[in-house]
Amino acid sequence: MECIGRPDRTGARLVVRTLVKDEPSAELKYLLLDPSEAFGEIRKEARAVILAGGTMKPAKDVVEQLLPDLQRMSTEDTTDEHLKKLDPHSAKLFAWEHVVARSHIKALVVDSGPTGQAMKFTFQDQSNMARIRDAGLALASLCNVIPGGVVVFFPSYALLGKMFAEWTQHGIIQRIEKKKPVFCESHSANLQDMLPNYMKRVRTPGSTGAVLLSVVGGKLSEGINFSDDLGRAVFMVGVPFPSLASPELAERISYYETMGKLTNTVPGGLTAGKMGPRGRELYESLCMRAVNQSIGRAIRHKNDYAAIVFLDCRYADARIASKLPSWMAHSGTQLGQQVEHVPFGQAVARIAAFFRQDFSK
Repeated sequence: MECIGRPDRTGARLVVRTLVKDEPSAELKYLLLDPSEAFGEIRKEARAVILAGGTMKPAKDVVEQLLPDLQRMSTEDTTDEHLKKLDPHSAKLFAWEHVVARSHIKALVVDSGPTGQAMKFTFQDQSNMARIRDAGLALASLCNVIPGGVVVFFPSYALLGKMFAEWTQHGIIQRIEKKKPVFCESHSANLQDMLPNYMKRVRTPGSTGAVLLSVVGGKLSEGINFSDDLGRAVFMVGVPFPSLASPELAERISYYETMGKLTNTVPGGLTAGKMGPRGRELYESLCMRAVNQSIGRAIRHKNDYAAIVFLDCRYADARIASKLPSWMAHSGTQLGQQVEHVPFGQAVARIAAFFRQDFSK
């Protein structure tokens, strides 16, 4: 207790959180916020260290936390060009194309729904029922032109539950099920039954597919591959920023903003408006690594193909789009854009045209 309760330059933190359910209780959690010292031991013993992964982007905060002794990168512009400011003799970053051809991937940001509602689901917008219904109508229409399985990711169980209830009440789920049955993840869902049933439905000869509603960071976003017909399209509804109410996140952001200078967590709680540029960089990176992990579930081998649809106009924002995988960029996008963003009508036409291709060639 003495060791973990006395923070030093290694960035140790002891987080105390009160949990109130049936009766009050307390939770102690030890956080090691600075991995550079432990990683430094590896660097000293090796001629070279290689970190490899399929969803490492965005990498800026990872590099800065593991290698704080290298030249600092700009905190105002987070494009990949600034990663080149690292000492080339000390660290190099590489990114390769996806194993599949770009013609096998169609990524779109849908700006607006069928009735013209803006596709944007910030916390304040999540009470806009007209917008929620429009997102459901967009999903229903796009499912008509997408073969096989469709996996839809939501930022939280709370938003998934709210949208599913609204869509059911207004007949949107029933409209989707005329084409594809809907399977919905929940905290209590038994994946041993639901996932095999979804797979069985998709793989049944002559099937029109199925829809699986899931949560980013939930049971289905990691470790499960939706290859081939199991995931011909992945939808991202909203942007899954981590909860600012988390004391662990508050400590992590506070430490990263100061990079080792011991300060107290932001008084009065953490909010997006109170973050500095470094804190916002970490906050966005945590979110986008979760997004990239989820959308990567559908492209699993060189002959695979899938559409990736973002039902939130914030994915067209330069800061957010720059943190998406480079293999998603379309040759027709303008400079600075990562993914095409179009209104609903154009989205349906482009997705339909994408699946009319002959992918066997």
